Amino acid sequence: MKLVLDTNIFISAFYWGGNPQKVIDGIIEGMDTLFISNEILDEVAAVMTGSKFKTGPEIIERYIRTIEKIGKKVFIAGKIKGICRDKNDDDKIECGVLSGADYLITGDDDLLVLESYQQMKITTANEYLKIVNSIFSA
Repeated sequence: MKLVLDTNIFISAFYWGGNPQKVIDGIIEGMDTLFISNEILDEVAAVMTGSKFKTGPEIIERYIRTIEKIGKKVFIAGKIKGICRDKNDDDKIECGVLSGADYLITGDDDLLVLESYQQMKITTANEYLKIVNSIFSA
């Protein structure tokens, strides 16, 4: 499957593991293809730097480089606007549209409320893993 991961999935995987990490593990194992943008990477770095996490720059740089290695970069132009309740999430939608992503995986209600956009389904890590498991166990 072609995937776009929201910032909160990367953050959750890094700090807590769980289902977000399982989604990333599937990408690393070659089961899925990750699409990223500079905007997503910048947001991940900004959140990790923020007062909640205070992660050091070397660790952040290493994590961003790892994401870049496992993902395919999409260059967005900010053409998709006003789709999401939170305008800061429109870049994830545009990344998904430009890459032809099957799924946008997020924990953000502002995106989840959409359920889908064009060809792309918008779902949680937990729901995505259920979908994948049902496909492989069928």
